[in-house]
Amino acid sequence: MKLTSLPQPEQPNYSSPHSVYNFLSQMDDSFSNSAKRRRRRKDGLDDNRDSNTTTNNNNHGGGIDESIKKQEGNKTKGLKEIITSLLLLDEQEKLDSEEWSKSHQEEKLLFESNHKKKTRAMFDYYNKFQGCYDDLDQSDGLRRMRRRKSRAATAAAAVVTAEPDQKGSDGSGGGAAVAVQQRRLWVKSRSQAWWDQCNSAEFPEEEFRKAFRMGKETFDMICNELSSVVAKENTTLRDAVPVRQRVAVCIWRLATGEPLRLVSKKFGLGISTCHKLVLEVCSAIKTVLMPKYLQWPEEESAENKDYG
Repeated sequence: MKLTSLPQPEQPNYSSPHSVYNFLSQMDDSFSNSAKRRRRRKDGLDDNRDSNTTTNNNNHGGGIDESIKKQEGNKTKGLKEIITSLLLLDEQEKLDSEEWSKSHQEEKLLFESNHKKKTRAMFDYYNKFQGCYDDLDQSDGLRRMRRRKSRAATAAAAVVTAEPDQKGSDGSGGGAAVAVQQRRLWVKSRSQAWWDQCNSAEFPEEEFRKAFRMGKETFDMICNELSSVVAKENTTLRDAVPVRQRVAVCIWRLATGEPLRLVSKKFGLGISTCHKLVLEVCSAIKTVLMPKYLQWPEEESAENKDYG
């Protein structure tokens, strides 16, 4: 004989308070139905039994009924308490969700208002900043115009003062005055005290050799050899750098290896000017002095010396 498997009862879903409430109400209904069945069974007993037995059974049945009623009352009371607690929890959950949504909405509104305020402040700051830039551009344009006018006025005044001096006997003095006026516009005043001391005839030979790694005679010979290539003419705007100072800048740079910033301070010249002088003098040394004082041996004479 084969036994058929009974179907598995469906598991109730207790994920929400309403499902738990429904389940407990079903349990309460099942308990009440079972109690009614028991009462019906008790009422349908045989009436032909003995009176004493009937009395005893009735007394015993009455006690059972009372205990059953107590149990059912306790169960009903517990179910009611559970149901009320679940309803309270459900209400509390609803209240919490409403409060959370309300607070979230308030925070969102506050964030949007702060964002709008910051955006407005940034736009105001940008407009002010742009206005400051426009004012600066206008002021720079006015300064440039004033500088141009002042330069034109200075040049015109120099020309006017130079004309009567050229007509007179002392025309050289007027040209010197014009050169001095133009020199203020184009040349920055720097101290050349160190180079003037080194260039003087009273400067000691040992100190000169320590500074330039050569004696005064060698330095003078190099200046004489390179004077035709390195020398520049004076202009109306500025005086040219002398040959000895040009050669001294290059030799000092090559001898000490100091940066151009320190070379500029030593000789009272600009950094770019020192850089240009070093390149020019090095090129002149290569083109003038190297072929004259540095002679490479020929291939035939070198081979004869090696095998001789």
